[in-house]
Amino acid sequence: MHHHLFERELVHLERVVACAPKEPFSPTYWRDRVEHLKSCPHAPLYHSRIARLSERVAQLSG
Repeated sequence: MHHHLFERELVHLERVVACAPKEPFSPTYWRDRVEHLKSCPHAPLYHSRIARLSERVAQLSG
C-alpha cells in the first residue's frame, strides 16, 4: 500500500472507530481492517497509532 493511502486509511479508521457503533459493521470488521494495516510495509512507522486503534476496536467488542 502506498504511503499516502496507508496514512489516509489510518486517519479514517481512527476517526470512525472512535465513534463507531456496533451497527452496521461489527467489531470483527474493524479488527480485520486494523489487522490489514499491521501487515503493510509502513506499519512499523505507525506502531503506536495502530496499537491505540487496536485497543479501541477491542473495546467495541465489550
